[in-house]
This record gives sequence, C-alpha cells and structure tokens, in this order.
Amino acid sequence: MRTRTTALAAAALTATAVGLAPSAAADTVTTTPLPWSLNLQTASGSGVSHWTTVTREDGYTLSQTLTVGGTLSNTGSGCYSAVVTEAVFGFPSAMHDAGRICGPGTVPVHYEGPAINAYLYLCAVAPGGGCTRMAGPASVYRH
Repeated sequence: MRTRTTALAAAALTATAVGLAPSAAADTVTTTPLPWSLNLQTASGSGVSHWTTVTREDGYTLSQTLTVGGTLSNTGSGCYSAVVTEAVFGFPSAMHDAGRICGPGTVPVHYEGPAINAYLYLCAVAPGGGCTRMAGPASVYRH
C-alpha cells in the first residue's frame, strides 16, 4: 500500500511539473521601430519605439513589452520630462517618467515595460512637480 501511495504521489507531482512548464514553442515578435519626436518651448526629444510580443504557437499572447528610447535636449533653464502615459477608456491610468532634464543639456530617454494604450508626451515640469504644458502625444503604435 505504501509503495502504491508513493508511486501515485510521484506521478501526480511529475504531471503537475510538466503541466506548469513553459511551452518551448513560444514566438517572440518585435515590431519595426517607429520614430517619434516632440518639441515644447526650449526642449526637444526624439527617438524610436517598438513593441515586443511573445505568443504561444496557438496565438495566445503571453506578454507585450513597450520599449521607448531616444534623447531629450534642452537649451533653456526650465525642467522637462518625457512621459509614457497609459490610458484606460480614454483616461490616464499610469504615468512613467522616461527621462527628465533641468537646464541646458541632453539626457537619454528610456522606458521598457508593459503598457496598455500608451502614448508619449513631453511635459514642462513645474518647480513643485506636475506638468504645466504638454506636447504630444507622439505615436508609439504602427497603425
């Protein structure tokens, strides 16, 4: 009896492990980079964005990742931020700072992560925080 219980437990554990193992037949597709550019007052930004989608062979999407890269430059004394904004039903639901500059110079713009209905904006940042003016959105989707 004890041998049969041990064998059944081992078989159940093996079946569970096989069922939870990731499928080796996943496909990863990266879209063609989409150029973006934004200008606001003394700031300008430009770069590319692309989506990486991992799907199973049956077409089920396992994950989607948005990558935005580029540079943000400023010739004045103000502060500016490149912001990736997600929207749900047309309303902003999350904002991700992708690069910030105060004063003259150039900084990298980078965001990588999941994003649903994402748009890229250039924001003039108030001294206490928050946007006083925005330019955009720049498209991060290829239609």
